[in-house]
Amino acid sequence: MNRPWKRIALAGLALAGALLLGGCSAPSSAEELFTLPQLPLEYSDLSRQIDALIEQGYEYASPTGGRNIQSVQMVDLDGDGDEEAVAFFRRSTDEKPLKIIVFSANGEKYERLCTIESSGTAVESVYYQDLTGDKQLEMVVGWRIAADVQTVAAYSVQKDPKVLMQSGYVRYSLEDLNGDGMPSLLVFHPDDDGNSVAEFYSWQDETLSVSYSATLSGTMADLTRGNVVSGRMANRRAAVYVTGVTEDAQAVTDIITFHFGTGLINVALDPQTGSSGAVFPYAQLRPQDINVDGVVEVPAPKVDREGQPTGIVDWMAYDGEGRAKLTMTTYHNLSGGWFFTLPKEWHGRVTVTTAERNNEIQTIFSVNGRDVGVIYTLVGENRENRALRGNRQVIKRQPGTVYAGEVLPDGAKAGLTDVILRQNFNLISNEWITG
Repeated sequence: MNRPWKRIALAGLALAGALLLGGCSAPSSAEELFTLPQLPLEYSDLSRQIDALIEQGYEYASPTGGRNIQSVQMVDLDGDGDEEAVAFFRRSTDEKPLKIIVFSANGEKYERLCTIESSGTAVESVYYQDLTGDKQLEMVVGWRIAADVQTVAAYSVQKDPKVLMQSGYVRYSLEDLNGDGMPSLLVFHPDDDGNSVAEFYSWQDETLSVSYSATLSGTMADLTRGNVVSGRMANRRAAVYVTGVTEDAQAVTDIITFHFGTGLINVALDPQTGSSGAVFPYAQLRPQDINVDGVVEVPAPKVDREGQPTGIVDWMAYDGEGRAKLTMTTYHNLSGGWFFTLPKEWHGRVTVTTAERNNEIQTIFSVNGRDVGVIYTLVGENRENRALRGNRQVIKRQPGTVYAGEVLPDGAKAGLTDVILRQNFNLISNEWITG
């Protein structure tokens, strides 16, 4: 999948500095951070135009979600090598208050190319992808119309913008599921009968329309509490993992992929029940490539007798037939921001307890009832010295926090070593968890 967002983010950061110099007030530290030796002429012209809009009652209205969240984003939409400027505004006095204004480069100046407008309260997200195969990027925008109403639309950006498709949605995803080299738009929403569906939009016969659809086992209310993750299954086919969270804290994952001759299918559906077979307790984790092998795994957290997560998580990889295989088992400490890969020999025999004292949290691993190792989360003064106390070793440092580990006397019997403590310890990325 093409990912121009990295370039957009960097360009947007550079432009943010230019716009600060164009007259927007900011704290001195921010001014020092963004100050450039000489302001590029083309950005100076753009800054003046944006200042004029602000004076006319426009205010910045950055996208509230997704990867592209800058107020002004630089991206080459038409593929000519020059970047257009895409600016996001709101003018509350207008009938359609939300504005996306596109400025195109003309030599050393920027000219206003077009304006895309919508009613509603916010731009929920924006992505730039070539959906038609013409080497130009379309703009896919999620509009928040009301608290529980969202619309996704794809635009061909030109002097008179053309709406290629529009649909209500709860979530949407861009992924090359059918392997044709172009990302397809996958929209998740209830159909006319109230059933949860995934609709596959693709470019055919000069139109962007629904080519295939698949039924989801979860409800749209569940999906609002869940997440959508793109990746690959164990057979290396592209798939979208759609997880809904039920009111009784169960994570229900549907796995949407494309089969030639069949179209869009949900490989997680149990043919006998018509519901997903990937149902596990919810523990604020989303599907992810936990072991960095190129395959997305679905978390299957363990719970105690009261149904509370223990922190121990099995990670399941699914193939194109919906069969699951255990890939690895971890202990996830969400509050501490880290996880530890449990050795295979510990599976089914390990318990974990925690204790807190004197600015340190001790996480104790026990195998067959014997304490074998400890991971320490150390904060406060003297944490560096405390991390080396006795047989402890430093395994990771973060600003304000030191993580240390210790192999206890019974650790060797369980196969635990200092090397395994270091190698199996990882920090958690914010992208891997859900609220």
